[in-house]
Amino acid sequence: MVIDQELGEAYERAIAAIPSLRDATVPTPTAAEYPGSVLVDRDWLSARIVDTARRWACEDARVSATLWWYSASSTLLSVPASMLLATGLAPDPALAGLTCTLRTDGYLGTVRSVAGIRDDEVLAERLRSALDPIIAALSDLSGAGVRSLWAIATDSLGNRALDAGTALGSPALGSALAVRLADLIGPDLPRPRFVDVGRGGPAGADPRAAPASGSRRVVRRSSCCLIYETEPDPVAAEGVKCTSCPRQQPSVRAARLGALLG
Repeated sequence: MVIDQELGEAYERAIAAIPSLRDATVPTPTAAEYPGSVLVDRDWLSARIVDTARRWACEDARVSATLWWYSASSTLLSVPASMLLATGLAPDPALAGLTCTLRTDGYLGTVRSVAGIRDDEVLAERLRSALDPIIAALSDLSGAGVRSLWAIATDSLGNRALDAGTALGSPALGSALAVRLADLIGPDLPRPRFVDVGRGGPAGADPRAAPASGSRRVVRRSSCCLIYETEPDPVAAEGVKCTSCPRQQPSVRAARLGALLG
């Protein structure tokens, strides 16, 4: 596919401003490229679920699909949100115009589009049209709940937009964009929530306001990647839960979030 010149230049500017974006937009020379349509191809998605199950020694397709989507949704939402913030031009997420690759661990690696979008309302519409059939297919193939998969997309949007805003010097730019896009996408995608973690622990954050001095803004997650369900030992399972995992006691999560400040 031939990429629009303006978009190609925007990719370069975005990577210069947010170097971590390179991993999601620049494929390795040996990576096999797939059309975006594979993201709704049942055979291709089934292969991703099986591959993830093998890597995690997990027999539950629901868990394997959730783990794969946790990573894939991060890649799919990181690029448009980050580039819109960094350059004012987001790649069009319509599946027909995407090319993607896989990482060596089987997760979604890079995603590139052939055209760009400046209007956030149009971007939200295209994101909804892209995410909806992917989530429906993954749910149907694995038994993972549709609402749970949308919640993962919410947290991916919140995290990646926040990362981009932080890299650009303004966490509030990122959290505000995440909320704006979620509201435009509609009720299937819950609004991302944020907390500012200070010395006194996490406190609810206004996504449009700058974090308080000395605090760090993080997503208050509403979703779980289910990684702990790959660990058969209940005690060890608690240890592999993410810092912000909602499936912890609130006091444990608050303490772990507070430790982010050292």
